[in-house]
Amino acid sequence: MVLSSPELKPSSHSDYIVRMEHITRRFPGVIANDDVHLYVKRATFHALIGENGAGKSTLLGILYGRILPDEGRIFLYERDVTQELRSPADAIRLGIGLVSQHHALIPALTVLENILLGVEPILAGGLLAPSQALEHIQELAVQLGLSPVVLKQRVEQLSLATLQKVEILKALYRNAKILLLDEPTATLAPAEVEALFSLLHRLVETGTTVIFVTHKLREVMAHSEYITVLRRGRNAGDFQTSHVQPEQLLAAMLGSSESDIQSRLLSGATVSTVTTPQSTASDSALPPLLKLEHISVRNDHGALSLQDISLQLFPAEIVGVAGVDGSGQKELAEAIVGLRDVESGRIFLDNEEITCQTVASRRNRGIAYIPEDRHQEGLVLDFSVAENLLLGHELQTQWGGGYFLNYKVLHQQATDIANRYDVRLGSQGVQAPVRTLSGGNQQKIVIARALESRPCLLIAYQPTRGLDIGATRFVHNALQEAASKGAAILLFSLDLDEILLLAHRIVVLYNGHIAGILPRSDASVERIGHLMTGSNT
Repeated sequence: MVLSSPELKPSSHSDYIVRMEHITRRFPGVIANDDVHLYVKRATFHALIGENGAGKSTLLGILYGRILPDEGRIFLYERDVTQELRSPADAIRLGIGLVSQHHALIPALTVLENILLGVEPILAGGLLAPSQALEHIQELAVQLGLSPVVLKQRVEQLSLATLQKVEILKALYRNAKILLLDEPTATLAPAEVEALFSLLHRLVETGTTVIFVTHKLREVMAHSEYITVLRRGRNAGDFQTSHVQPEQLLAAMLGSSESDIQSRLLSGATVSTVTTPQSTASDSALPPLLKLEHISVRNDHGALSLQDISLQLFPAEIVGVAGVDGSGQKELAEAIVGLRDVESGRIFLDNEEITCQTVASRRNRGIAYIPEDRHQEGLVLDFSVAENLLLGHELQTQWGGGYFLNYKVLHQQATDIANRYDVRLGSQGVQAPVRTLSGGNQQKIVIARALESRPCLLIAYQPTRGLDIGATRFVHNALQEAASKGAAILLFSLDLDEILLLAHRIVVLYNGHIAGILPRSDASVERIGHLMTGSNT
């Protein structure tokens, strides 16, 4: 059955603040955008959605001047700006701001210095006068839920969630009238998500146009007014949110019929349709696989970010870790995998102490890690897909490793993995540099490498960040399958729905301490939220 949908067609060019017509952009082996159109009305909330690799980020990059189109024309305020939109500097001058999936900030500079970079207030004689801008920046920071203290901190010291807010603050300070957001809520906790959308709605009310990319249909339905769907680099429909159902959007995204989509939803796409995970080894007499005894860990500032943490994780169990960003989640994950020293306390894996063992030693004992930041910690962007999959397995002949690489085995192994995990590759296949892949497909590489090592313990930090609905469901199924085969999984996520969907138990961190450990049967968004904010009422 072909799905009929209430698609919108542009009635008059004067209705639109942004018009992108016949946009085509080719990369080696891939056509990222193929004759794409985008029409956006002034002072509206416009969602741009599609599967991983559909061309969403490329289209935003073209509108921001970061990527030049091979074909097509761009109009702003009814004026053709195709030839003058050749760089991000041009976009900023034209009133366009971009908050991308991966921050474009200078790590060694402070937040304030990054915000002012390129638009520094200058006194007569060429002297800098940051104090002139400070009051306005502080007001914007408060609206975003950022402490003014953050303005003095170096960017390299901040979490991904805070960096996301800094990028938004930077764009707002530059007085962007067209604000582009690529996965803006991927690293934010639920309360932070609501605060962000409240701010964005206030901006729309004052005349700002917001175009945002997201894989979360709940956000699309709750906050957008209009929706453009891309599928495999081409337009798949334009919709008015008030006149469309999620099933119709999924059908446009995936190219499936409405009945197919409904069956997919019923098979586990939403928390409301999934039964509570059953109790596992934590209820039995089996010994724990991972045991933390009174560990304390310092953060990058030298302060104790985790204090007296004790926790047990059993085979075949998924334990979710929830908490407001900065509650010690990153330090806990890094301490377990060996990337961060433990100040005090002990860590045991399968009844053997590993507190002082190296990362390589822990990996050889069966610990795998899906890091928070795939670009900084998970991938070597100039390596090929095959070479990235080999990382950590360099001496294993079945992966094509050894003292001399066996490229035939390496490429065959990588191709098999890419096919199993639905990594969308161009004509170069697994020999393509991983930086040419979309963010979602890059994330699949990181996840595949971890799961294909058959770990006994998996530390998964935001594993579905940047993934579309289908890929997210695939990862959820893969995690559940790994647990069913005996793996213990510690799942760190800011998405409480994801934790409630997968976890057998939920650990809530607050201010560096365990605020509570809940069995899934006793957990709810409300109860977890109270613990996350230090209230157990």
